[in-house]
Amino acid sequence: MLSLIKQVGLSPFILLTLYLIDPFNFGFAFGYLIFIYFFLSGKAILPLLDKDIVFITLFTAVYAIYYSFNPISGSQFIFIYLLFPPTFYLLGKLISNKINNFDNIYKILLLIATIYSFIALISVLLNIYNVGFYQVNRDVSMIWSHDPMNATGMAAYLFANMCLPGIILFSFRNNKHSENLILILIYILSITAVLRLGSRTQLGITLITLFVSIFYFLAKQSIVKRAISLIILTVFTILSISYISVNSKSDIFSAYADRMDSKKYGAGTAGGRTERWSKSIDNLIEKPLGWEVQEFGYSHNLWLDAARVGTVICFILLVWFSIRSTINVYKVTKYKILPLRLKNLILIYFIAFYLQFFVEPILDGSIQLFVFYCLFQGIVNESLSIGKSHELV
Repeated sequence: MLSLIKQVGLSPFILLTLYLIDPFNFGFAFGYLIFIYFFLSGKAILPLLDKDIVFITLFTAVYAIYYSFNPISGSQFIFIYLLFPPTFYLLGKLISNKINNFDNIYKILLLIATIYSFIALISVLLNIYNVGFYQVNRDVSMIWSHDPMNATGMAAYLFANMCLPGIILFSFRNNKHSENLILILIYILSITAVLRLGSRTQLGITLITLFVSIFYFLAKQSIVKRAISLIILTVFTILSISYISVNSKSDIFSAYADRMDSKKYGAGTAGGRTERWSKSIDNLIEKPLGWEVQEFGYSHNLWLDAARVGTVICFILLVWFSIRSTINVYKVTKYKILPLRLKNLILIYFIAFYLQFFVEPILDGSIQLFVFYCLFQGIVNESLSIGKSHELV
């Protein structure tokens, strides 16, 4: 691990870690220091520039300009929106470029995701320890502050940990026993925290990414191994259904009790989001220059919320960047030279990001998650470049 950190560079790694753990809610200061680090690098960053950095910069510039007309969350966010996404995209490319090793890229992605979730996970576990699992209020305070943070925002920090079952499926044989035990422990603690927060989004992420990993795993096997795996999977599923009963009225699912059968906030309306999506899509045509959040609240969708604040221009730029990102991830999964476990990790992290983006107000409530995505996309795109050069050699 120390060798991996040395490859990345001690200064950028420490600054990234401090930004992710956000000590006493001053993590943004370390984001500025990362920007200064790149600014002082001068010509050294020129090889990292590509078409995607252009789209990210255009998007963040337009969004920051329109946000500045009504900075409801504070003027500080003008500079955060403007600088952080492109800066962390470049940081992702720098990390991948310095490592230049696919196994280590896999490890650094896991490490960054764990650091990102660490403070939120500790905060929820301490809350359970001090107050108990069954609580009426879903919101939990970060350890840096006594002010409660909404459960949705807190759960967003755990999204990557929800992918661990699918990750372990691919890496179990290659990992040491101690590494597998650590990953399993992190997942058990994380799913406990998610159940305490009552996040349906995170449960959906863990199930969907696991199924994607299973199908991806089966697709890469021979016909005989695929048949054996399907038999084992079928038997395991039947046993699970037969012997594991889920009581929706138990304390474990108490945070979900008031929303499971709700007509307004149930699964059929995506937690009450479908009406907001419909109104937001109408506003894209009727109000292309944006609309006020007071009209019906957040759109609970990254692209639609971007249109609300940054006009249809931001919507188009972000959609185009998303399409390019999807194509790049698809290309990564097709490169034979990349290890299967890295391709699987990138695929399910990408799916987990987008499952989160589709149902939450990211730019308004979890800007750090979007910044993390830009870092991730930088790592992916540079890995794609490394894969091309290795394949050429």
